[in-house]
Amino acid sequence: MSRKKDANKYWIYGEDAALAARFTKYLTKVLYARRASYIRTKMTEAAHEVSIEECSGEVEETYRRLNAPIEERVEARLMWEGIRNYLPKLTPKECEVMIALYIDRLSVSEVAAKLGVETNTISTHRHNACEKIRKEMEGK
Repeated sequence: MSRKKDANKYWIYGEDAALAARFTKYLTKVLYARRASYIRTKMTEAAHEVSIEECSGEVEETYRRLNAPIEERVEARLMWEGIRNYLPKLTPKECEVMIALYIDRLSVSEVAAKLGVETNTISTHRHNACEKIRKEMEGK
């Protein structure tokens, strides 16, 4: 007959002792798995953390956009309203180029540097996207 001492200093006998042992073993495994999951999550978060100095260019770009004159922001908003309905017709790269050029107001060379491609590729994507949008507008 097996017996086990519980947290209140009482002895557990028989089937209850076996059940308590199994339950304790289960809780230990669950606790270990939760702890390992928590540590993995924290390590992943730490790997993705970036200091403000490392992303100063992006911070300056965002700040510049927020402080842009009202006319530029209105123009960007109108452009967005004009092209957003046609974005599903474009490829992902064409969408990215159109948003960067007409909404974020970046130059072709800035978009090329951002995407890591040649300026001719950006021009080609813009041309293809404009043609698709033009055809859709004429079709309506």
